[in-house]
Amino acid sequence: MIREETEMRFHQLTMEYQALQRAYALLQEQVGGTFDAEKEVKTREQLQAELILYQTRIQDLECVLSQQGQDMKWIEEKQALYQRNQELIEKIKHMETEESRLKNEFQDARDQNELLEFRILELEERERRSPGINFHDIHFCEGISPLQVYCEADGVTDIIITELMKKLDILGDNAVSNLSNEEQVVVIHARTVLTLAERWLENIEVTKTALAQKRMDIESEKHVFSKQKGYLDEELDYRKQSMAQAHKRILELEAMLFNALQQDAGAKMSEMLSDDERETLRRAVEQWKRGVMMELRERDSQILRERMEMLQHSQQRIKELEEWIAAQKRQIKELEEKPSFFGHSSPGKPEQFTGFHIVFYIVFKRTGFGIQDGSQCPESLFEDFFTRETSQLCCNTDFR
Repeated sequence: MIREETEMRFHQLTMEYQALQRAYALLQEQVGGTFDAEKEVKTREQLQAELILYQTRIQDLECVLSQQGQDMKWIEEKQALYQRNQELIEKIKHMETEESRLKNEFQDARDQNELLEFRILELEERERRSPGINFHDIHFCEGISPLQVYCEADGVTDIIITELMKKLDILGDNAVSNLSNEEQVVVIHARTVLTLAERWLENIEVTKTALAQKRMDIESEKHVFSKQKGYLDEELDYRKQSMAQAHKRILELEAMLFNALQQDAGAKMSEMLSDDERETLRRAVEQWKRGVMMELRERDSQILRERMEMLQHSQQRIKELEEWIAAQKRQIKELEEKPSFFGHSSPGKPEQFTGFHIVFYIVFKRTGFGIQDGSQCPESLFEDFFTRETSQLCCNTDFR
């Protein structure tokens, strides 16, 4: 009883001394730069008197403690334990602040990850809607007709477009040609169609090059976004690990604080508590520990479920891309397996066409020029026209 009363008085004196120090500091702030010598002397004398009084009380308390078998070492241990508790509380506050900061960074990283995933989905959807045609780059040299390049690409090497144009000009000239007016009109129209086809092919090549460059830019942008998504995934994992470590450290500090407080009040509590109360307290502590472990397991399970959902989504996306690639391969195979540009040559005896017929067929076959709904197909048009006109044209000029 005397020991508890002594501790209480010592604590009360300490609190009063600290209150006096705070009052003195507040007084100094209120006074500011003004200095009153007489007032300062009185204050100093009063403080010295209080200091002597407190020192006397401290000596009396030390004598009482020494008479009870306690000494200054016990007081120092109490002060060290109190200081240790304060340090642990400060560490817990610091770790809670760090945990809050990590949570904010974790949420920011998750938001950025969702934005990048949405952007990647937009790019993939744009790529999926784009026409799946694999263009072959054909570069036109200066002085070479696009029709000439396409003829050579289809294996027709005995036709020279420039000479064919000159012969058509000669056939369309009234002074040189022996053709009728209707035949000359047909030749002029053919010359005009070939000129328009050349211009159209040039425009198609320019558009095709621009589309190919745009597609390369989109693929490059998609690759960049994929790399950024990978970096954000790694940063997200790092933030999760940091937050888990911070939470674990907080639990450790709380346990250390609990143990320190338990050691501090262990002697008193052991005297005050009965066996049943000790057992109840032990069960409560065990239940709290089980609750903490269960919360950690639930958090790990939630992270595992999120990872499984991401894995399933990735597998589904990979499957869709594989199906899209297979469809592109089938489309390429169908294009490669299409019949020759004549369209309907018989296995027995191939039909005989003029160079003019072949060039027209290539233009119509590649561009679909002049074919409209309900109109006659190019093959029948060529057969009807060239069956009547080819013989006379070949007799007048060397047209092949």
